[in-house]
Amino acid sequence: MQIFSFFVFGPLQEIGNIILSYREAEASLQNFDTLMSKQPEPHPANPKHLGDVGELRFQNVGFQHRTAHQRAIEDINFKVEKGETIAFVGPSGSGKTTLMKLLVGLYRPQEGKILYNGIDENSIYFDDLRNQIGFVTQDTQLFSGTIRENLLFVNPSATEEDLLDALNKAACQRLLSRADKGLETMLGEGGLKLSGGEKQRISIARALLRKPKVLIFDEATSSLDSITEEEITSTIRQVSSLRNQITILIAHRLSTIMHADRIYVLEKGLIIETGTHEELLADSGLYYAMWRQQIGERKSDQKVTPAQVKLN
Repeated sequence: MQIFSFFVFGPLQEIGNIILSYREAEASLQNFDTLMSKQPEPHPANPKHLGDVGELRFQNVGFQHRTAHQRAIEDINFKVEKGETIAFVGPSGSGKTTLMKLLVGLYRPQEGKILYNGIDENSIYFDDLRNQIGFVTQDTQLFSGTIRENLLFVNPSATEEDLLDALNKAACQRLLSRADKGLETMLGEGGLKLSGGEKQRISIARALLRKPKVLIFDEATSSLDSITEEEITSTIRQVSSLRNQITILIAHRLSTIMHADRIYVLEKGLIIETGTHEELLADSGLYYAMWRQQIGERKSDQKVTPAQVKLN
């Protein structure tokens, strides 16, 4: 009887696996079809020359997602020039991610204008803009290859001197000193052989290699432990202090943006507070409340009992 059940249920199980694979392939094909049917990005009929980005301005910008019942951001106004560092902070759902996507042209504002060098974004080629943007996210994308190959991915014409300069600015000296073959050291798929902090430094070096006019850090330290976060924050401060570009920080952890020239506090898509770190603490508003909460969390994380010390 067991032999007969094997011959009956074995093929049935295989049929189930085939049906599952078919459903997965069907879903993938539908996604592919949706992607291929999207309209190409519109280009202006008479584009204006952008040049090097030296000024960025949002004028009464508003945006609402199709399936949302309220605006993701509304009436956003700010101006930043070359050499300045600004930051956007706020609780989850305050509009930080939407703002970032508007900055890099993934979304277009439904209200208001975004101006680069005083030129409306709808009057320029977005490729000219994107070529001037350096972008560092919380999830670093590295592929199986050498350090050199992972860096040259964004700027194939970069020289050896350019590579070393970018790595130096990103504080990668320790990483290079441990690398057996220098720039030819293999990283492994997804940066398998690197720690979280080292991955972020490679990501920062890769962004700097583009010699960007606009440098964006989007939650660049959110997935790191507190010690590594402090090291990466120090690297970001050093990069910002060079004042070679517009630097925009988007963060939830306030310790990473204290040095910014101006901090914009978002809540429910609106800018409710603006100022330096010290000014916002003095105002005792939402920023002050977030600061107290995060400082309290950090202190509790740093408390270690004598027993834990002995175990370590």
